[in-house]
Amino acid sequence: MTTAPDASGTAIDEFLHTPARLNICSLLAPADWVTFSFLRDTIGTSDSALSKQVTALEQAGYVEVRKERAVRRQTSVRLTDAGRDAFDSYLATLELLVARARGGS
Repeated sequence: MTTAPDASGTAIDEFLHTPARLNICSLLAPADWVTFSFLRDTIGTSDSALSKQVTALEQAGYVEVRKERAVRRQTSVRLTDAGRDAFDSYLATLELLVARARGGS
């Protein structure tokens, strides 16, 4: 889903650039598995809105979802290798754009 670089050598992955997906990936990046409830509460969204975005990320191959039934049902999410690569690339593009805006190369 990564967008090809434009003439300036940068391009934003518009799929990840969606605020909800960007929030999810930023919470998943430093972790292994993250619970759905943690994502929901930290982002401050509804179950249905979060579920929609997690499903989109899963269909794109960016996240893996695990559902467990111990005492109660718990859903956990993590970045896949492809998702981590896409997010790292997205961050590198943003860093380049910020450096340019600040007069760097």
